[in-house]
Amino acid sequence: MNDAELAACHQALGVSPDITLEELERVFMKRNFALLKGRSGSALDANPELDAQRQQLRTAYYNLSAHLRARQQAQHERAERARPRRQPVLAPGVPPPPPTARLITPPVVTPRDPADEEFALFAFDNWKVNVFVPPLLLGLVWLANISPLGFFLKGFHVWMHEFGHATAAWLCGFRALPLPFGWTPVEPVYSPFVYWGLLLLFGILFVAGAVERKVWPMIAAVLLALLQYYMTWRMPEHRQEFWWSAFGGVGGEFYLSTLFMMFFYVQLPEKFRWGACRYVFFLIGATAFLNIVLMWNQVYRGLEEIPFGTMINGEEDQGGDMNKLMDGFGWTKFQIRRTYHQLGHGCWIALGVTWAVFALRLNKVADWVTARFSKAEAGEIR
Repeated sequence: MNDAELAACHQALGVSPDITLEELERVFMKRNFALLKGRSGSALDANPELDAQRQQLRTAYYNLSAHLRARQQAQHERAERARPRRQPVLAPGVPPPPPTARLITPPVVTPRDPADEEFALFAFDNWKVNVFVPPLLLGLVWLANISPLGFFLKGFHVWMHEFGHATAAWLCGFRALPLPFGWTPVEPVYSPFVYWGLLLLFGILFVAGAVERKVWPMIAAVLLALLQYYMTWRMPEHRQEFWWSAFGGVGGEFYLSTLFMMFFYVQLPEKFRWGACRYVFFLIGATAFLNIVLMWNQVYRGLEEIPFGTMINGEEDQGGDMNKLMDGFGWTKFQIRRTYHQLGHGCWIALGVTWAVFALRLNKVADWVTARFSKAEAGEIR
């Protein structure tokens, strides 16, 4: 390399001309690690500016390290030639040893970026996936629901209903066991194991998100912990019973299925293997959501009756969710129809807003904040 190229390499790496090879490796590792941390916590996040900086840094390092190795080799050879050599005394008939072979430095291979090998459908920042895949999956699930295959999807609706009761009870600090045949026994007594166990899980989610610089898991963990605190310690007992006993079942079919689909866009920590698992959760959420929304649209228009009773004991069972809303909490039929109908519209709006945010890449604001925080921590922003 000529002097101008050497000066450009020194400037790109921020080193002096008299740097040694060992010092150069340490500087390169430190600066490369700082750029990696700036990619919002994941090597899969596309950032052309940071990728260009990393490529420039690698090129300067490889060129300068090759120059330093060549200079060290030349200095070693000059020292060897300048040092007087003592000729060995050989026995008669013994051939002289071969000349010392010159060391050849193998070419440096630039490591491949893991983002280049990522399967497109598992990537979280693929614009086409975020825009087209969720609506297509929702359409396929709708076709499956109206086809004879819809009968085989009924189990997901029941599970989502029972998990609605169970999650409300857990957030209130009560033990609950969602059973797949339409019943969730709840022990309406505060359980420290439930409260602190859930809080521990939220803490693990927050720490994992912080370690990998993923902001959405951290936000979700904080919001869930605050919701748990309110529902356990601040909510009156009769409101707790309202949520886990009467409203949480059908309500859970709405908001849990919506959250299942919204989390399609959220990049969870790598340990969750969420790139592939999110498709399974989206399909489960979509089939439960479409089933409950379409049914309550029919109820609101008067084409179907309000589902009184329970799945186990039939319509005459007074322990059904709708029966509890009317007999225990004073709701009218009109109030029941309107509430669940409006809840369905609210879920559609939440899904639409989430789709628009990620389709327009507005989520990059959070990634930019995370990147700035990482740079500040690395000492690059003053």
